[in-house]
Amino acid sequence: MDHAVSQALQLMAIALPTMFGIILLFIGVINLLTSLFPGRDDEP
Repeated sequence: MDHAVSQALQLMAIALPTMFGIILLFIGVINLLTSLFPGRDDEP
């Protein structure tokens, strides 16, 4: 039982920073795309 808990904790220690990094990567890509291709200005 302790071995399973230990493996689960090790998996979480790897998976959580990876998920956080992927989320930061998506935010960076979206920020880059919006800076390269700004939206259309709605002028009256």
